[in-house]
Amino acid sequence: MQKLESLLSDDDYISLLELSQLLCVPETVIVEWIDHEVICAKSEQGTFFIASHEITKAKCAVRLTRDLGINASGIAVILQMRQKIMRLEAIINQDH
Repeated sequence: MQKLESLLSDDDYISLLELSQLLCVPETVIVEWIDHEVICAKSEQGTFFIASHEITKAKCAVRLTRDLGINASGIAVILQMRQKIMRLEAIINQDH
């Protein structure tokens, strides 16, 4: 069975409800992640839509919440630090 991300293009969006069902997470939790900028979403007619490339971050947020009990603001900090580390590693790897 293919992963959902592989079936979606970078330009695709899924609804808040679809992401909730995909991750088995209440919609209120995902809205909290959006509020804390863990994931980005656009709002149209009162409904949030999440870009397909955000699904990976949402899955990471699920693991951090379920496995470690980290709240939304903590997840946001962790993911920001992770992004910075990845950028620094890319810079270092370019120099070698």
